[in-house]
Amino acid sequence: MTDRTAIVAGLLRLGEEGRPASEAARWVMREMGDDFKVFQLMAHFFRAYHVPVERLREMEHWEALGTGGPVTDAELDAIIGPLRAREAPLS
Repeated sequence: MTDRTAIVAGLLRLGEEGRPASEAARWVMREMGDDFKVFQLMAHFFRAYHVPVERLREMEHWEALGTGGPVTDAELDAIIGPLRAREAPLS
C-alpha cells in the first residue's frame, strides 16, 4: 500500500526544487510500484499542485505510461506547467 501523505510531500519537495512534471510523475510511478494507477497519479498531482483537472487528464496520454499515448515529456511539462503547490493542500 502506498502512503498518500508521503507521496504528496515528495511531490511538493520536487516542485520546490523546480523539477518538471514529467520527472515528478516518474518519481510517483517508482514510489507506487505495483500499486501504480494513472488515476492515482493524477489524484496525487491534484492534491499537491494547483493544476486544473483538464490538464491533469492529459497525463492519460503520456507516452511514458506505455499505452501508446502521443504526449512527450516536453509536452507534458508544458501542459502541466510549473509545479506550484496548492495554497491549502487537500487532505
